[in-house]
Amino acid sequence: MTPPPPHRLRRNALEKLAVLSAERSNTQSQSADLKRLCRLYSRKPLQSNGSACSGGKHGVLGAKAPTSLRELETIIALSRAATHLSNAQDGEQLIPYLKQYLPTAPQQTFSESPFLRDFEPSPWEAFTFNVTAGLLAAGKKAVYLRDEVISAINDYIEVCTNLARNSTNLNVNGDMGREYAGYEDSLPPELALVIRLAISLLGFLEAVAKDASFFNTKERVRLVMTIKDILSTGFMTALETALSTLRNAKGSQHEVKEWKRWVKHYAAIRRPLGGMLLKQGFMAFVCSCTSILVAPPEAIEREDVLSYLRSKRVLQDVKNTASSFEVVEVLADIAADEYAIIEAGSDYLQLGSAWQHRLAFQVKGHALESFLHCSLLQEHAADPDLLLAWLESTLGDPIQMADEGLATIVLRSLAVLGLTSSTIASNLSRSVPRYIVQGGFDPRLAPIAASTLSSILSLLPDDTTITTLYSLGNVLSSNSGADRAGNPTSVNTPTFKGHQVVNGIKQQPAGSSISLEFSELDDSSLVYGTVIHTIVGVASQSQDQKMIALAQSMLVQKISRVNTAVDAKIITEVATLSIYGGLLEFKSLLKLYSKLSHDALIQRDQLLLSSVNAALLRISRQISQDSDKYEIYLTHLLETIISKGDAHTSDNSRAADAELASQEIEQLLEPLAILYIVHETGSDKTHQQDKISLLQRDAWFNMIVHGFSIISKFGQRHRKEMEVIAKYTRPTIPESPHDQVESDVELNTVLRRAMSPQHTTEQKQKLIRLLPGCESDIKSLGYPEVIFLHTTYVISFLRAITGDFGQNLYSFLDPKLKSNAMSNCMLAITGTAINAYLGKALKGSFHAFSAPYVAQQLSTLFVSCCHRIERVQQAAVLCADRIVAQIPSALCQKRSMFTLLELLSIMYYSCLEADVEEYDWKSKHTSRKENVSVELSDNYTFRQTTLSNFHRKAKSWVLAVMNFAPLDMKGLLQTYLSEHDDDGAYGHIALGRSFALEMGSVIPSTDQRLAAIEKQGEFSINTGSDFIAQYTTRQEYRFDDSVADPDHEWLRFSNSEAYNHTLTRNGRRMDEAASILAEIEGRALSHRPVPIREMRDGLRRAAAVLCRTISDQCTLVHHLVGIPFAVFTKQSIKLGISLWMGVIKENPRMETRILVEIASNFETTVRKRMGMFHDKFNYVDPFYIKEEFAPSDRGAVTKRQQAAQNLIAPHFRLLQFLSSHFHATRLYSVYVERTYDRLMHIVLDHMQTTMQSPLGRETHFHVVLLGLRVLQYSTNATIALRWRLKDRILSAALAWFALPPRWSFGNNRLQVKAEVHLLSDVVKALDAVSAIGAKPATHMKSLEARQELLLKLINSEESRLTVWLFPLDQERKHYLTSSNHARPPTDATLTSLLSSAWSESPAIAVQLATRFTSQRLQNELRGLIVHYPEKFGDVAEALPLLLGSALPRDLSWQLKYLLYWTPVNPITAVTYFLPAYGNHPFIIQYAMRALDSHSVDVTFFFVPQIVQTLRYDVLGYVERYIIETAKFSQLFAHQIIWNMKANAYKDEDATIPDGIKPALDNVMNSLIDSFSDPDRDFYEREFSFFNEVTSISGKLKPFIKEPKPVKKQKIEEELRKIKVDVGVYLPSNPDGVVVGIDRKSGKPLQSHAKAPYMATFRIRKERSDIDDLESNDQAGNPNALSSKPEHTYEVWQSAIFKVGDDCRQDVLALQMISCFRGIFASIGLDVYVHPYRVTATAPGCGVIDFLPNSISRDMLGREAVNGLYEYFVTKYGGEDSVRFQAARTNFVKSMAAYSVISYLLQFKDRHNGNIMLDDAGHILHIDFGFCFDIAPGGVKFERAPFKLTSEMVAVMSGPDRSTNSQSYKWFEELCIKSFLASRQHAEKLVQVVVVMLDSGLPCFKPETIDRFRERFVLEKTEREAADHMKELCKKSYGDYSTRVYDQFQYMTNGIPYQ
Repeated sequence: MTPPPPHRLRRNALEKLAVLSAERSNTQSQSADLKRLCRLYSRKPLQSNGSACSGGKHGVLGAKAPTSLRELETIIALSRAATHLSNAQDGEQLIPYLKQYLPTAPQQTFSESPFLRDFEPSPWEAFTFNVTAGLLAAGKKAVYLRDEVISAINDYIEVCTNLARNSTNLNVNGDMGREYAGYEDSLPPELALVIRLAISLLGFLEAVAKDASFFNTKERVRLVMTIKDILSTGFMTALETALSTLRNAKGSQHEVKEWKRWVKHYAAIRRPLGGMLLKQGFMAFVCSCTSILVAPPEAIEREDVLSYLRSKRVLQDVKNTASSFEVVEVLADIAADEYAIIEAGSDYLQLGSAWQHRLAFQVKGHALESFLHCSLLQEHAADPDLLLAWLESTLGDPIQMADEGLATIVLRSLAVLGLTSSTIASNLSRSVPRYIVQGGFDPRLAPIAASTLSSILSLLPDDTTITTLYSLGNVLSSNSGADRAGNPTSVNTPTFKGHQVVNGIKQQPAGSSISLEFSELDDSSLVYGTVIHTIVGVASQSQDQKMIALAQSMLVQKISRVNTAVDAKIITEVATLSIYGGLLEFKSLLKLYSKLSHDALIQRDQLLLSSVNAALLRISRQISQDSDKYEIYLTHLLETIISKGDAHTSDNSRAADAELASQEIEQLLEPLAILYIVHETGSDKTHQQDKISLLQRDAWFNMIVHGFSIISKFGQRHRKEMEVIAKYTRPTIPESPHDQVESDVELNTVLRRAMSPQHTTEQKQKLIRLLPGCESDIKSLGYPEVIFLHTTYVISFLRAITGDFGQNLYSFLDPKLKSNAMSNCMLAITGTAINAYLGKALKGSFHAFSAPYVAQQLSTLFVSCCHRIERVQQAAVLCADRIVAQIPSALCQKRSMFTLLELLSIMYYSCLEADVEEYDWKSKHTSRKENVSVELSDNYTFRQTTLSNFHRKAKSWVLAVMNFAPLDMKGLLQTYLSEHDDDGAYGHIALGRSFALEMGSVIPSTDQRLAAIEKQGEFSINTGSDFIAQYTTRQEYRFDDSVADPDHEWLRFSNSEAYNHTLTRNGRRMDEAASILAEIEGRALSHRPVPIREMRDGLRRAAAVLCRTISDQCTLVHHLVGIPFAVFTKQSIKLGISLWMGVIKENPRMETRILVEIASNFETTVRKRMGMFHDKFNYVDPFYIKEEFAPSDRGAVTKRQQAAQNLIAPHFRLLQFLSSHFHATRLYSVYVERTYDRLMHIVLDHMQTTMQSPLGRETHFHVVLLGLRVLQYSTNATIALRWRLKDRILSAALAWFALPPRWSFGNNRLQVKAEVHLLSDVVKALDAVSAIGAKPATHMKSLEARQELLLKLINSEESRLTVWLFPLDQERKHYLTSSNHARPPTDATLTSLLSSAWSESPAIAVQLATRFTSQRLQNELRGLIVHYPEKFGDVAEALPLLLGSALPRDLSWQLKYLLYWTPVNPITAVTYFLPAYGNHPFIIQYAMRALDSHSVDVTFFFVPQIVQTLRYDVLGYVERYIIETAKFSQLFAHQIIWNMKANAYKDEDATIPDGIKPALDNVMNSLIDSFSDPDRDFYEREFSFFNEVTSISGKLKPFIKEPKPVKKQKIEEELRKIKVDVGVYLPSNPDGVVVGIDRKSGKPLQSHAKAPYMATFRIRKERSDIDDLESNDQAGNPNALSSKPEHTYEVWQSAIFKVGDDCRQDVLALQMISCFRGIFASIGLDVYVHPYRVTATAPGCGVIDFLPNSISRDMLGREAVNGLYEYFVTKYGGEDSVRFQAARTNFVKSMAAYSVISYLLQFKDRHNGNIMLDDAGHILHIDFGFCFDIAPGGVKFERAPFKLTSEMVAVMSGPDRSTNSQSYKWFEELCIKSFLASRQHAEKLVQVVVVMLDSGLPCFKPETIDRFRERFVLEKTEREAADHMKELCKKSYGDYSTRVYDQFQYMTNGIPYQ
């Protein structure tokens, strides 16, 4: 590019400087820049010299020096800057400056300079235009200076008026021409002044026309009239005379030559100087004035006014506009006068040239448009009929309509005028088509004519539009053209027999009502093209699908009717029409194009081929990517490419066919490339991305098969198109894991096209030429593999040379590439592609290959270096090595370096996930800092290997670049550290940041000085100190908000309006700062939101003050500490600790005061029970809360866990701070020691109220540990004080063991490790203070026994946690446990410990027996309870020890204390109604009170057990409880009734009554009688509805042997009879209301003698979402947890209705599974069960919830899937896919839970028909007819503990079925943890079964309960139980009986297995 000349550089610089000064003049210095520019050239207003030609106060020929070039440049620069003013104040600078120049413009002269010619079109016009435009723009910005601008314009007009009058006076007698006839050698000054005035007026008129909205209406009219007067006939004559004199002058004077040159220049730019040019400018201004009257300014700026007016609504608004009749009349008269002048002609309007004609037409156009505007406003001022006559007259004049501008105005005006009257529209519907078909029509006007005609037709009936289209279409008939030339006839529509309907529109049977003709002299081809364009335009702009379809059909039918040129035009134009039409028409047109292209190639018709190509290109450019047609079109192009060249059997025709197919493919490449270019992201927005990806891949395969290679003739010819297509093609192997089931190379049929030995050899030779180093590998490949590799090569190469390389690596995803030959070739292709990419990049001449773009590619490669597929990683590392080695600057970019660092952090976190969320792995990890995302495998070992390799390579890359650019690299690393923000529990650990620090400290090898320093001993040096110093310096100026003066400069952050004024005042004081902090603290304490940023800014500034102050700022310290405590979240406390430490280290004087404030606020949190002292998330026994029949909800558990952690986190951070600071300040101050001592006493006194959740264990013992540290180093405390502190520490520590043992919550192994370490530290700390209180002293007992008790309990806790941490690891059984505590305590030791526990707390004594298995301990504990029952009244767990399984004989007076005993859980309370307790009044009353203490939602779950206790309800307590509870819950009452009905008989047919039946009938009647009227109505509606539903099964029995369709029809018939009453529900879904039935959902189920069926119901449920505490800053506030208003949602629920089957055993089994679900959820164990609901409603009747989205293993076998592993691969993808791994994890979690439950409940009959799989991969068990001690046929075929087949192991471990895989280890671990969690609740689970023993269920035997209890191995320790469960897993996997039973089921029932 040639640089501009120096003078142009100066001009450009001035303009940019002026614009920048105007845009950014928001500061005083920048405003001064604008002022300095104005002062460069400034002069006083010109004064008159008293000449005879004086023009008033402004002199005409004033004695003024000519304006210099630089001054002119400055004036224009400042004028143009006016449009960029950012504030009104700058207008005060510009307006006075520009105002002084405008009045002088008509007489302005310029210093001679050759560079004046650069001002277009002339310096005078440019000067006036820019100054005027600048004044108007500045006046708009500075509204208060508007009068100044108007004054300047008036002065200018006055000068112009005087000058024009003077010029007229010079020729008052009409002899001016004779007077100046003698001036042949020079130009008189007066004539030069006339020309200068005319040129100046041109600039002025253009400026005011563009900004006419600046003036008000009155000002505009006055200005119009004044200018009209100036442009009088006399002045125009004078101007023409002056120009004529100039043209005739023959002198050689410089002035004459210059004027002649300017006149010629105006003529050259098609604006010949003269009166007509002035008239054109004037009428443009008049048109602008009238436009403002009919359209708002914003509409005028947005679009053409006539286009804006083409709306009936707009026209109506215009007519309703209040406009002055006088104003409109004046403007209309001017327009009419000008129109008349143009029509009549004038002496000064000599149209001697084409451009003068053009100017005249422009004047006429402006006049017509202005008159139209006036006509719309006031019809009486501007007659519409007169306007219509003018327009039609012009329309009929071919010469005038040949002018594009005038024709456009006429056509658009007609469109607007047509909207005003249907009569006018009707007339125009005939005249406009005639105009269109006449000769000489400009093709450029076709769109406007079509738009006009469409607008007119839209006002008329559809028949008129159809008639017009047919009339236009008939012009294209075969007998038109030459045959009809010279004999104009009417062109009529052909007559049809009857009425033909095309796309819903009836075609006209008669001729057209419009007669269209064209002349012989006209060019018929031009007319045809115009007609076609018009038809297309009218139809498309109608936006009527039927009209568009008609037009398309009509035009397509005209193909081959006229000539090939017309055919080509139709083919091209119809493409536009199809874009606006329907989908069917679009598809049919695409098929037509395919056929035409095929025929054109065969016939070698180049014109037809070109027209089809042009049509496709038009579609590619015009189609919208948001349109449904976009995907259709893209798919069509790709599928067409794929379809070309299907193989023929004949060898002779194959070559010809292949050549034709290649030619057909090349026709589609350009449209496809254009489509991608125009819509760059369009293919990514398609709804079927996977389908498009596959089509793109197959299209490339077919292109390669047909010779579109890099080196082929087709490839060379279409190289650019192929590059574009390759750039936007998705990877040939999609990233979607579902597609990786099998190799695409083996399955793709396109790869096998044209496969023959000859072609195979040819293709191999082509590939060998491209990859000569892989010749041996290529020769070993088959044809499909060669085509695949060749395609990959072409795409990779083309992508690389277009700048996109990273996508190429996805080709490595195909499983086929595991082979060495394919893999070697792919690596070679990758190397070739990277070479091509680097080749272009190293040239340095391509923008797309510059360092930032290379960095982007490098970033993509870094992500691929962490891919879940190892071969992708290898290829990515290879490419990254090459780029870093050859273009090291690519790593110096922010994008690539930050990606590298973020990937290190991401990969580290993904590996840390193994300890944080062991079984809940995440596949996708994303950085919030950079747009970096990686998808990882579930294999943690592979993740660790990937991280290790990537870290090693990252280090080598950074070190390599560091040697070249050390300062830049370190600066980039510092930027990364600056922008990083910690978050999360382990957010302060980030490998990326650590790596940045490490690399920033490296000494580069290129630093010769530092590198020359020899190593001193074992010490190594680095530049870490300098790196940190530079980082600190950057932070200081990056966040420069430090406080210079601690007494003045202060907070600028508060959002409170009460302080905004305070904050902006100068002289801010400390009291003001304290007031602001107090306001923030007040908001926090009142639980109003406090943005973290507001709090952070305020506290930072307060800390800055305290760091510098020398005075005692008590108030600031109070708020600095108080605000974080008031907010009390983990973020606020973290911020507070950071600031407190900063102040303490910077200003040690503040340390004591800050510490005292912290201690005081900590005490406040204790008293208010905030944080760790809050009871919201205390551990609750699962049998005390509501149990649910629902799938395991991991999300809810995680949400609750996170909320609890957020609650504890503030105290945890505070304890870390206090512990650290205590050690740092030892022996520092006695006051600090006393502060800690007081704080510990207060905290320890409240440790009994800490959160008892397992998540609170770590925080609890952190307090204990801190107390022990304080005790150990309290040097100034007395012996008594130290004893008292230790006493409280022991009590606080023992308080944790007053509750049942709790396993760790969730999957966080890191948490468990930390707790084990912490407990070990507590033991060590206890040893350190063991001497304190070891011996008794005065008033002080010995603490040794209590310490020993604590040590034993801690050792027990350590052992339990170690088992949980390492359930499988035999070598780590005693992880971190002390050797002296490794063995379990003896009975004697336990007896002594019991005494200590009893003296400390009865609850601890009870839990001691829970932790240690010892019968002696149990007996002695019971003895204590028997002797001191009043001491144990608040310990519910003590009651089962007292009462046992039956009422002991040694109890009598003790039972009276049951009246005050804490209630036990509901199921335990229910057992006290059993006969074993003898109906003792105290026990029964206690049981009643216990049940009443629980919510009905809790006891609802135990309805079956409550009903069974009616057998023994001699005193009627149970009956009373049922009736009383039913008053509170109708759902409870209904469930009780259904259950009583189901238990009234022993058999399914209700023939053998149960002994309990009379009692049940009595209770049922009493219950129903107790219903209130509304309750009874509800009961009747519900039971009536359900009886109708279940009766269908009975009605279906006669059809049992009928085919399924017959039975289904019967079900549907019966379902349609059921009416859904308000409030009814399904018994299996009491938490939802039935609102509808899917009447067609009825489905008969398989049964030999019964008629079960399934139906689907619409259920409406209510859901109440609870806000977790994470989103509420007031975490410790009791009011922090609030419920949102309940809202409803609806679901479809299928249910199975059975008649004749006893469902009670299923009810019990699923109730037990639900209990297990609650147990697992209570500790956050990540396993899965789905206890669906089964409700027994009558003898042999029940309703069963259907498991949605699931399929039985039996059905899988029947669907020809060989095994579970094959099913998983087919459904979810290969083992490498994320979906497979996610499904496998779900399988493991559910398999573990159901395995343990199956073992404990002894589920039998576990054939494949009773095992289900859901869509997520969970395994589910159904049909529990055989459990506990019953087996099918009474023979226990299934002797394995649970079913664990080889196919199940294959899913977990792969085809090799290894038991060492990660997933199988997870299975074993989860089995063990599930078993350990269940053991803790064994007795309650037993109680659920005990109550049901007399129910008559067949699963019970006399020994059932003993065997059930034995399976929990309660006599074993946790470690022994874990080993026992592991052995059960091993035994189950190898058990032969499982396979034997599956084989038996296959032989007897045809149930498949593997």
